[in-house]
Amino acid sequence: MNNHYFLLIFFFSLPLSAFFSSGVFAQPQQDSKQDVVEIPSLVIPNDTFKFLLAPLQSSNRIEYNHYLPLLIDTNFQIFIDNTIYVKQRPIETDNINSSYFDSIGDSLRIGYRKLLTGADSFWGVNFGYDNALQAGLYYQQLGVGFEVTSPNFQLVSTFAAPIGNRAYPSPGKSILSPFNIQVSVPTGINALVFLPRFYYIYDYDGASAPGGQLQLNYHFNPRLKLSLSTSYDSLSGSGGALELFWRPNVPVAPSLGSPINPQILGSYAGPVGNNGTRIIRLTGSDPAYGD
Repeated sequence: MNNHYFLLIFFFSLPLSAFFSSGVFAQPQQDSKQDVVEIPSLVIPNDTFKFLLAPLQSSNRIEYNHYLPLLIDTNFQIFIDNTIYVKQRPIETDNINSSYFDSIGDSLRIGYRKLLTGADSFWGVNFGYDNALQAGLYYQQLGVGFEVTSPNFQLVSTFAAPIGNRAYPSPGKSILSPFNIQVSVPTGINALVFLPRFYYIYDYDGASAPGGQLQLNYHFNPRLKLSLSTSYDSLSGSGGALELFWRPNVPVAPSLGSPINPQILGSYAGPVGNNGTRIIRLTGSDPAYGD
């Protein structure tokens, strides 16, 4: 339990330093004959806020993510990505005496990303630790991820495995270990992206099932995105969610002479997302929607 509160204090301290450091909210200057914009100057700390609206029998969720580059070179970077989230108690529930908040959790990833030839695409790996406190019970897991991103295609694969107490006799819930593969492809409609996801889950008691998720993302601008998702697997049934993403200080490449393809900068200098594994999922709960 002490580790949980230590991590929360640690995570809250990171964005404070970012907010009060110089250049976080400033956009990169336009290129000129005298000034040459380099990739390290574009890879800056930034934040993402997520607001997820779920059906009445599921949990609404609020997330805050902070991306912090630790080491930046001309063609690679090492970074920390941390997320804090709170899930609301389902509106339709038999346990009306339970807390208004269903669970609170946090997720930490350390990642490595490397630009490919021409700075037009990149690949990366990440690993980390997740935990959640629900109904006074503490759940933990380790996670790992792999990603490849280009202007017109993205592939992300993630896996998480529980550690510590995987299940409790009461309320009889255990952590679901998920494996995910997700791709992002353009639809031919400007600013609209299609994200099919395949996942496989199994629990402490040996139950397992494949599942699928379909997601549509609409980008209003680089800072604001709306996501609509639906999913199905035999352990949890069908579900869906509407999610709003807001990145107030997303990095923006110069319109001329950018050293990196502007279409991938937001992903290269941004969070790895949850992709169905970073938000701890218990028996009977919906997938962690959102990319």
